[in-house]
Amino acid sequence: MTKRWQAFVGLLIIALIAAGCSSSSGTNSEAGSTSGTSSTGSTKKTVVSVWALQEHTWIDGAAADFNAANPDIQIEVSKYAVDPMKEALKVAANSGTLPNMWSTWGGSLGSFYAENGLTADLTQIAKDHNWPSLYNQAAIDMGTYNGKVSGIPYHLNAVDTWYSKIAYDKLKLTAPTSFEEFEAQLQAMKDGGITPLSLGGKNGWHVMRLTEQLLEHFAGPELHDKLNSLTASWNDPAVVQTFAKLKEYNDKGYFPKGYVALDPTEAVNLFYPGTTGLDIDGTWLDGNIAAAGFDVNDFGVFKFPTGRSSVFAEMFQVSADLDQATLEATIKVGEYLTSAEVVNKYIDSYGTPAALNVTYSENTPHLKPLLDMATKGSFLITDQALPQEVVQKLFEAQDKVALKEWTPEQAAEGMEKAAADYKAKNKTS
Repeated sequence: MTKRWQAFVGLLIIALIAAGCSSSSGTNSEAGSTSGTSSTGSTKKTVVSVWALQEHTWIDGAAADFNAANPDIQIEVSKYAVDPMKEALKVAANSGTLPNMWSTWGGSLGSFYAENGLTADLTQIAKDHNWPSLYNQAAIDMGTYNGKVSGIPYHLNAVDTWYSKIAYDKLKLTAPTSFEEFEAQLQAMKDGGITPLSLGGKNGWHVMRLTEQLLEHFAGPELHDKLNSLTASWNDPAVVQTFAKLKEYNDKGYFPKGYVALDPTEAVNLFYPGTTGLDIDGTWLDGNIAAAGFDVNDFGVFKFPTGRSSVFAEMFQVSADLDQATLEATIKVGEYLTSAEVVNKYIDSYGTPAALNVTYSENTPHLKPLLDMATKGSFLITDQALPQEVVQKLFEAQDKVALKEWTPEQAAEGMEKAAADYKAKNKTS
């Protein structure tokens, strides 16, 4: 790891200690403390520590099922919300306390752990266990770095536009079929007393889902792909138009009040009762709506009026610092948690599985339509497609445009500088 990265994580450790060594969202703040073996009476168990996302409610039952059927292995699950998970992993990576297995995302988010030798190379295991017959190949590919399989995929997600039928019925609206109609509906909602966009700006990624679709609209698929691969200049009129549109939506009051600092979870909570009209979210939202006590049939989905949906994968990465017996136990756990058997049993809350040969639930009616949209055209979600240094600049640009600290032109220039700095640092053309 670089000195800069170590210094950053060191400061983060100090901050977490000062905060009481706890995450408000996690259930276990002692990173990696449960790895290894234990004995109960005469039975020795291999303990497999797993860090999962808080929204993965299905994993509790699946872990209990596994533990009951495997007396020699004990799964111990700790949960974190999205951003606390990212922070906890950074701390654990620097302090050598990563768990046996952890949830993360494909693309550039998961690449750090693979490229710094923190994950086991699963390439031969994937071949021996015939993963292409078990998982969607696209999900495997999104967790493969420099030809090495780095994770066991469990989700292949599609993200697009959700609307509240309560809000739409009130205003007698139907799903838009053009960008112009989409924008007219934003204004109609505003005029009708409904905040149009249920997006929270804290940590950047929720608003990013709108930014990337606006960029897809103004740049078109070919330039959008080139921007994400850093083979085109970000100081482009299409990028300026994108930030100008974000500014326009901000100025017109299309976002919740104070949205720049609003946590995405709080923003989505406004969407459930119809206080807001639209959310840009993923295939997992049916489960979240039901868990929050609302009826999934009060919501609908439509394709954002561009040609492609945003997609991304989630996976379990496995620590490189395991002995052979613990590695085998961890792989057994990972393959079980991502299996069609588990998916089919917990399909109502599992989300969009990477596993093949599964049966979808009637309680998640929007999952298949979202996947069908993505099948017609998709791009890798921005915070996995871009290097993380550039992603952070995008989040900064979104905020500064909203707060009127940058013009759209300055935002585009800032993005281009971040891309150029990254390429110079990594000597890419």
